[in-house]
Amino acid sequence: MWIVFLTVIAGIILVNRRIKSGIDENGIETDAVVSRITDDGTPEDIDINVYVRYRIENGEVIESVLSNPRSDLEEGQHVRIKYHPKYKSNARLI
Repeated sequence: MWIVFLTVIAGIILVNRRIKSGIDENGIETDAVVSRITDDGTPEDIDINVYVRYRIENGEVIESVLSNPRSDLEEGQHVRIKYHPKYKSNARLI
């Protein structure tokens, strides 16, 4: 059972690293707006997600969770991001 669990965790880590390096190497820079900030946690466990909206190259508007948010972000704030052309809903602050 532990082997399966560790294999799944390792797979998730590898996929996340691949996406992050793909964004860093091949990402497209664009302007975005912080569209909402949510706390999906409990009173004992804070789980804040910061969402941004941005327009991709074909004109489609995407909303995604920032993978590297900062604590000083506010709704409506303009930010500069990078997204991967293949994984458009994964965005990172620049």
